[in-house]
Amino acid sequence: MDRAWINRYINLGGARLGGGNTTLLERWQRCVLEDIVGCCVAKSGSLRLSDDGASLRRVTRPNNEPVPFIWSEDFDGLFNFQERRYLVNFKFPNSTGGNQSRTAKLLYHFFMAQIRYLNANPECTDVFLNILDGDHIYEIIPSYLNVLNQNLNAGVCGRIFIGDSYTLNQQWPIV
Repeated sequence: MDRAWINRYINLGGARLGGGNTTLLERWQRCVLEDIVGCCVAKSGSLRLSDDGASLRRVTRPNNEPVPFIWSEDFDGLFNFQERRYLVNFKFPNSTGGNQSRTAKLLYHFFMAQIRYLNANPECTDVFLNILDGDHIYEIIPSYLNVLNQNLNAGVCGRIFIGDSYTLNQQWPIV
């Protein structure tokens, strides 16, 4: 899914993404996910993880927290399915460059916080869905999966999905 594909099928040939169009990709991903899971995927209400994975809670204004920089971005979506809570992260970087490199690095830290959270809380039933669409990010998903496999305790395996919408559709509901 490169820029031309995005412009043709999501942006419908409209103006370049940016400004008021910045949420088009996330809205598209949310609609695709809702079709896959068969239910509404609501916004998470500012649920965030601390970098050390010790805390998952609502933080609406991280800059007002005693240590503001430990909080991740908020999850993009939330839904319940078969007695589990699914926390969703959407990303759609579609080309190379500085912003995409920063996104890739921030995702690594976000995934590590998810791993630390699940390893520290094996009794929780949360599942993290990280849906990464776009040509650029697709190429590095195997590297993220290696990090996941090397760091996640056996008791909580299968509770973090890292992949694109197509792969999720193929694997759902066995994620």
